[in-house]
Amino acid sequence: MIPALIAAFALMTATASDQSGGGEPLPPGAPTDPYELSAWCYGALNEYLLIYDKVKPDLRAIDNEFGGDKVVESEPYASDMAAAHAELKMIGEAVTAAEQASPSPIADEGADAMREGQSIWSIAESRPERELARAWMMWALPDRCDSNARELAARSLLLGKALKYNASQHAAAPHAPSATALSAAATALPQAAPPAPTPADDAAAGSSTTPTAVVPQSDSTMGDTAVPTDPSAPEAPPPTPADPAAGAPQSDAQPPPATSAGAQ
Repeated sequence: MIPALIAAFALMTATASDQSGGGEPLPPGAPTDPYELSAWCYGALNEYLLIYDKVKPDLRAIDNEFGGDKVVESEPYASDMAAAHAELKMIGEAVTAAEQASPSPIADEGADAMREGQSIWSIAESRPERELARAWMMWALPDRCDSNARELAARSLLLGKALKYNASQHAAAPHAPSATALSAAATALPQAAPPAPTPADDAAAGSSTTPTAVVPQSDSTMGDTAVPTDPSAPEAPPPTPADPAAGAPQSDAQPPPATSAGAQ
């Protein structure tokens, strides 16, 4: 099983294949390691999604000025944002799968690669918002990010199975990383929130909300709790044992006179 484990690990750590289908290229300096490249792509795409809210007013203005086809959407580029969020989720899952399958911790390298991907936006974000909006509109995720993440996820699955089998043969648990790159970079790399719900979703959510009502207690739960009375009514004195000497009411009926034992 050791040769198979070595082969699986070699597949996972192999250099990302060259781009051959054209499309958006990777920029110079992008990582070549498949895991680090996926983390880099995650950082770049996550920052792209975070910038969206900042440039949204300028996107509307630019589209209205030049008659872009995106003006028909209630939110500019809403369909593009939904697709980007789905892509970000897929890449993030590939990064996590690689970390879980790795025989040694690699999360720190992934967190560094994410920050490098995020940093490609630093120059554009230092410019006025209208220029940032134009840069945002022109940017596209490199094609290699998608195919590399899918290949990485497949290789990680293979390596994970090999590690589990090898561990069972040697009665030892596989390495479980204590952290992921996503959690390691969370403080320095804010995560893009998923698309906000539509007004129709808000209405549906609101209709299912019922106001909280005060439910009276049942008799079984009231116990010895005193029942409120009319404050204008005189308060009844507590009952006391009948005592003739204390002036308690007497019955009209008199007991029969006692007779002596010898009376006939």
